[in-house]
Amino acid sequence: MFEQGIDGAGGAVDAMQIGLLTGNRTIDLEHQELFAALNAARAICLNSQSSLASCANCDAARHQHCEQTLVDVLGRVLGFVLDHFKTEESIMRDSLLLMIDRELCQVHMEDHAGISAMVERMVRELDSTQTVSLVRELDQLLMRWIAQHIATHDVALVNWIEREDSVLRSGI
Repeated sequence: MFEQGIDGAGGAVDAMQIGLLTGNRTIDLEHQELFAALNAARAICLNSQSSLASCANCDAARHQHCEQTLVDVLGRVLGFVLDHFKTEESIMRDSLLLMIDRELCQVHMEDHAGISAMVERMVRELDSTQTVSLVRELDQLLMRWIAQHIATHDVALVNWIEREDSVLRSGI
């Protein structure tokens, strides 16, 4: 399942140590893609973990490299959120959770829409002189969101589909 996650200090850690496994193979493998994108984001800027506020001291070639890499990472993250959320929302429908507890599913889907909007905003606001701060912002945003979202929504979804009488038990 997850081979690596990310801790709040900038290093890679085992996801099991930070409690981000849901126990569902499909969902956990998809989450692994997000961790890979976060690792790639952290590797963009040599100064991403430093106290630099901007990219002002970097040369033009470095600016271009960092900006292109950030665009690629943001594309991966945006693709992930759209595909992964589609998977989870399909599970909600197929498992009948959407019919049984529409409010729970609605809150889960609203959380998906919220993070999607934040990542889209970051894409719109790309500025090559601020790559280092955008990397930090992306990292902080996704780490806070991941931990909260998995604990609040994804674990509840997995508990629902893994119950004894579930039509999707161990099928996803």
